[in-house]
Amino acid sequence: MPNKTLSLQWKGTFIELCLGRVNRQQREALESRGLDLDRDIGSTWYDNTDLLESVFNAENWWSIDDLDHAMGLVFQDRATLDRQLSQITYTIDAQSVSVDPDALQISVYAPETLDPLDAHERIVCHGTRRRAVLHLEVEFSPPFDPSLITLSLLRYPDIGYILIDIDYDGDDEARFTWGETEYIQPRFYRRDHFDDTSG
Repeated sequence: MPNKTLSLQWKGTFIELCLGRVNRQQREALESRGLDLDRDIGSTWYDNTDLLESVFNAENWWSIDDLDHAMGLVFQDRATLDRQLSQITYTIDAQSVSVDPDALQISVYAPETLDPLDAHERIVCHGTRRRAVLHLEVEFSPPFDPSLITLSLLRYPDIGYILIDIDYDGDDEARFTWGETEYIQPRFYRRDHFDDTSG
């Protein structure tokens, strides 16, 4: 029997999450500038090249991620994730098919343990959220088995569940089309904030 083409689409919000360390001198430098992050995140943080170079000695904001960097569709909590699974659309050879979300294989992981911080360091959490559509197109040999669709997610406290991989029988060449982008307001956390990855 000839191969068929499975196409999957999933609309949602894509996050690029960066976690970096901030030492006391950097925090003092930030405080001395009186940044008003509630007013204009873009110009005061992400588009502020002077801040980037003088305080962090970095070429771009995405390099301030020495603790962690994760990307993918994001879901606020498990209940939201479970609801959104029913919004995935599937076609086989351009014909719409229905898939029971309970048939999907879902794995949720804790992020890797963050590198140790000293007592005076903090974690800066920043990044972007973008409206996005995930597209996965796979050639497969019939019959179609929805249990071969595997989703892998990381759970971050305060952030949610980030989809880091989706595949059908190991084929995971997903692509995205993009919509509106918004900046994540930078937050500063104590060194143990992301240690609780239970749930």
